[in-house]
Amino acid sequence: LIKDIYLQNNMKFPKMESDDNAIDIDPFTLFGLFNKGITKENRLLIIKGLAMKFQIKAEIPDNFDGIPVLNNQNATFFYFKEERQDDDIDNLWNIFVEAIQYADGLTNQDVSAFITAFDKVIKQKNIKWNITMGLYWIRPNTFINLDSRNRTFIFSEKLIHDDFPNSMLNGKEYIELCIKLNEKLKNGNKEYHTFPELSQTAWIFSIIGHH
Repeated sequence: LIKDIYLQNNMKFPKMESDDNAIDIDPFTLFGLFNKGITKENRLLIIKGLAMKFQIKAEIPDNFDGIPVLNNQNATFFYFKEERQDDDIDNLWNIFVEAIQYADGLTNQDVSAFITAFDKVIKQKNIKWNITMGLYWIRPNTFINLDSRNRTFIFSEKLIHDDFPNSMLNGKEYIELCIKLNEKLKNGNKEYHTFPELSQTAWIFSIIGHH
């Protein structure tokens, strides 16, 4: 289905495997197809194609300001099959499911299943802060995106008092940070009160250097 979209729009299909024969994909890499450094027109073509192929009724967005994008040279969440583990892509599907269930309150269990899935995925090749970007794409009011722009902004705004770690957080630390920041923004006196508003402000801040 995805290959069809590229074919119909005369677009080159992204490189997924070393031999150019795409055999599998995870949901975050799918989102990455239209959230990377390509033109707005191409982003819209891909989104419209996906909406049609998968019969998605949601409104097509026309504004991408403040949405974090992947680097074109590294726009997948997995390595080529020669270099990845057999369950790398399955693990990404698993964290996708656990993240949605946790964010939407679909299960009575606590957050431990999400933490376990997160801790498994961050050990994989090609996963670092980008997994927080992927989680933000799918549930932006629950998960904070910790790309370098947001990390710099959170630090400069003194939104957390602990030292901001340079190394990747584990699942427990990440969830605790999301909860703490969410509360702080909701009850704070800043002009941004949600993760999307924070990301949008950080994006503007990085362009013009001030609010």
